[in-house]
Amino acid sequence: MGKFVWNKELETGIEEIDNQHRELIKRIESLDLAIYGGKAKVELVMMIEYLESYVNEHFDAEESLMMKINYPDISRHISEHKSFRELFARIKREYMEKGANNYLAMELDREVRKWFENHLLVTDTAYASYLREHPIQTGG
Repeated sequence: MGKFVWNKELETGIEEIDNQHRELIKRIESLDLAIYGGKAKVELVMMIEYLESYVNEHFDAEESLMMKINYPDISRHISEHKSFRELFARIKREYMEKGANNYLAMELDREVRKWFENHLLVTDTAYASYLREHPIQTGG
């Protein structure tokens, strides 16, 4: 699969969110290398553990930020998060039932890449653009 590399086009301008996206890219690349290097099972376990916290911490951070700025397309964004949470839950269930295997590692790699490309490059870019136009007002 194509290599993911962080670049300026991926930046939302929100340090916490960008750091989380950078880490996800790093994890995707590690899983990809492990699949082709014969170490998919070990990396799959690490990716599942990582995604367990990512889907909660990252999605909660984004949704909280969108609420603060009254983002008009928040329901669609949250719906996409819900879809990924369901996808991840299905893959984790399969992992819990059958254990780590190369097929599941490849499926997770493919699905996370697809998610990242569609969600970050389209949906996250849209709310980041809105945030730049409507910055959070702080009291003072």
